Amino acid sequence: MRRFGVSIGVCAAAALAAAAYACASSVFVVDGRGWGHGIGMSQWGAYGYARHGWSYPRILRHYYPGTRLSHAPATTVRVLLVRDRPRLRVGCAGPIHVTDGRGRGHRLPAGEYGLGPRLRLPVGHRRVRVRGHARRHVLHRHHPRHRRAVRVVTVQRALRPPLVLDCPSAPVTVGGRAYHGLVVVHRWGGRLAAVNVVSLESYVRGVVGGEMPSRWNLAALEAQAVAARSYALATAKPHGAYDLFADTRSQVYGGLAYETPRTGVAVARTTGRILTWGGRPAVAFFFSTSGGRTAAIRDVWPAAQPLPYLRSVADPYDRRSPHHRWGPVVVTPAQIAARLHLGRVVSIRVLRNGSGRAAALSVAGRRLPAWRVEACLGLASTWFRVGELTLSAGDGRVVFGNEVVLRGRAIGLGRSELQARSPAGRWHRLRSLRPGPFSVRVRPGATTLYRVASRGAAVAPVVVRVAPRLRVEADGRRLVGLVRPHVAAGVAVARRTPRGWRVVAHPLLDRRGRFSLPLRPGGYRITVATNSRFASATTHAMLGPRLIAFVRP
Repeated sequence: MRRFGVSIGVCAAAALAAAAYACASSVFVVDGRGWGHGIGMSQWGAYGYARHGWSYPRILRHYYPGTRLSHAPATTVRVLLVRDRPRLRVGCAGPIHVTDGRGRGHRLPAGEYGLGPRLRLPVGHRRVRVRGHARRHVLHRHHPRHRRAVRVVTVQRALRPPLVLDCPSAPVTVGGRAYHGLVVVHRWGGRLAAVNVVSLESYVRGVVGGEMPSRWNLAALEAQAVAARSYALATAKPHGAYDLFADTRSQVYGGLAYETPRTGVAVARTTGRILTWGGRPAVAFFFSTSGGRTAAIRDVWPAAQPLPYLRSVADPYDRRSPHHRWGPVVVTPAQIAARLHLGRVVSIRVLRNGSGRAAALSVAGRRLPAWRVEACLGLASTWFRVGELTLSAGDGRVVFGNEVVLRGRAIGLGRSELQARSPAGRWHRLRSLRPGPFSVRVRPGATTLYRVASRGAAVAPVVVRVAPRLRVEADGRRLVGLVRPHVAAGVAVARRTPRGWRVVAHPLLDRRGRFSLPLRPGGYRITVATNSRFASATTHAMLGPRLIAFVRP
C-alpha cells in the first residue's frame, strides 16, 4: 500500500445548529449598587435604622448632618397635577363653586364635568317660550296674569381662564382622582393644565404614602414626612404658576389615594416640623436605596450649590432593599456605541469621585459624565462598575482530534469560568479563569459552543466547527478512504473531466468508517456531508505520472 496524500478542509456552510454563532464575542457587564441619585436620605436605610430602634430626629440628623428641626407656619402649596391635556374631567360629590378669570362666581350642582379648550360649563341661563302641551303644563304652574308661558334652561358658556374650582363639602376630583383643597384650571397654548392648591399638611399626607410603604416602621414614616415637608418649602416657586410637580421631578403626590391611617399618624405627630439650615428650609433630598453609602451633592451634580448637610454618610442598614445590589446589565460594544453616539468601542475605564461612585467614563477617547451613561443604558444609579468579557476561537474551525486555542479576557468581574454547551443544551464548566487575559486549549469531539460567564453574565456563545478527519490512500488500483469519527454521513466522490467536476460514486462507510472504489488517473474531490454535530469536509487529490499530495480547498 502506498499513501499518496492526506488533506482536510472545512466547508464554508457549517452545521445548521451553529450557523447563527460567530467565532468571536465581546460584551461589557455593568453591575452596581443602589437606586436613585444617592443624595440625602436613603428611604430603605431609614427603614433599617427605624427597625434598629432609631427615632425620626436621630435618623434625620444622620442623613442631614448639621440641620436643625424647626417649626414652619401653616401655608399652602400649588401642585401641578396634569398639563398639556386637550380635555380634563373635574368633579365633586357636592356643589361646586367656580370662579372664572374675570372674578365672577358660578355654582354647579354635584357631578363630573368635561372641560375642553374653550372651558365651557353649564353656568348660563336662558328663557325659552313653551308651546303645545308643554305650554299648558307651564301655564298651570305660572300665574294666570302671565300672557306667555316661558321656562328657564341652563346653557353652556365659555369662561375666561383660569378657573378656580372649590368644593367645600367634599374632595375635588381631577381625572377621577380625589384631592383636598382647590383646583385651578389653566389654558396654556390651547391645552389645559390643573393645579391643586392645598394646605402643606394635606399635601404631605398625599406624599408620604406615595414615597414610602405605609406598613414600614412609624419612625421611618415620620422621617419621610419631615423630609417631604422641608423639600416642598425649600423648592417652592412663588413667582410661577405652580410650586411643585406631582411626580418624581419633585415628590410623588397622589392626593387622597395615598393617605392611610399609619401615614396620617406620622404626619400628625410631625405637624409643622421641618429641617432648616441657616434659618431656611433645607433641601431635603431623598431617594430609594444607597447600596451602603450616600453621596455628596457635588459628587453627583458638580454644578449644584455645595450644601454642607448633603454629604456622603455611611448607610449600613439598607440591605433589605431589592436594589441594594443590581445587575448584571450586559451590553455589546455595538450597543454602547449606538446609545452613546460613539465610534468603535474597545475598552471602558470608570473614573470615580469622592463618594466612591462613577464620576465619568473614558470611552473611545472621550470622557462621558456618569449621569449620561446611567440614563442612556437605563442603570439604577451611578454607583456601578464596568467589566469586560471577551472570547475568540480563531477562525472557529478544527479537524477532529486536533486542539484549538480559545483566547479572551475577563476583567473587572472577579472569578469567571469557561463553559461549553452539551448536546442536551446545558452549559457546564470546563475550567475557572482568573481575572485578566487567558488562553485555553480545548479538543472538541464535535461542533461545540463555548462562552465565558461571570456572576450571571456571559458573552454570546462562540462556535468551534469540527470537521471529520478524512484520510485517503491509493491501494493498487483502488482509492481507499477513512472517516474519523464514523459519523452518520454521506461521501461523494467527484472526478475531474474536461467539462468540469463530475460525481462518479457515493461509497458507503463500513463499521470502521472506511470506503473503497476503483481508481483511475486524474483529479478527484472527496466530500463528506455530515450531520448537525460536524462541519462538512472536502479533500482534493491528483493522480498522474506521479502522486501529488492533497491541497486544502
